[in-house]
Amino acid sequence: MINSDTKNVVNGIDLERSQTIRDLIKIDSDSDSDIAKPGYQVTVVWDSGYHTTSNVTDGQIVIGDEPVRYGGEGIGVTPQDLLLTAVGHCLAATYIGGLSAAQINVESLRLHVSGRVNFRAAFAIEPGNPGFEDITVVVEIQTDAPLDKVTALLKKLQQIAPIPDTIMRPVPVNVEIHHHSEQAKIPHD
Repeated sequence: MINSDTKNVVNGIDLERSQTIRDLIKIDSDSDSDIAKPGYQVTVVWDSGYHTTSNVTDGQIVIGDEPVRYGGEGIGVTPQDLLLTAVGHCLAATYIGGLSAAQINVESLRLHVSGRVNFRAAFAIEPGNPGFEDITVVVEIQTDAPLDKVTALLKKLQQIAPIPDTIMRPVPVNVEIHHHSEQAKIPHD
């Protein structure tokens, strides 16, 4: 007899809950709903120098800065590190979700995400693209499944990871500038 209170949990993922979420997304036909197409919003506030404080969607705070060698104080995360972290975290979450759904137990998963940024272009020293030239991800994984099965599944899952997908295809970045200037106060006679 199976205890109905026992949850089907693999790698810390509650598979019943994951299936319920998938079902909700599948049946949701509203193109603007928070379950099928959730919105994310970050407010980045400049503090001083290159130091920023970001308030992210669920209330967490991220401190940003540049390294001392580039004029910052080195007390926060760089935008480049945040991008690489986003790629790595998204892949890790996608991999763990898919591996768990396939009932593959993961003993360890580590992603090394790296890339070089063209600061010569960013500082207008030479023409070119100022961003990452490429991004490399090295996955170290240990599971209870055969290597070929895990590799095939990870390659398939890589195609549905939202953040890598976002940076691998052209995605419009719309910037609106709202300038607020102080009105000069003229004394009245």
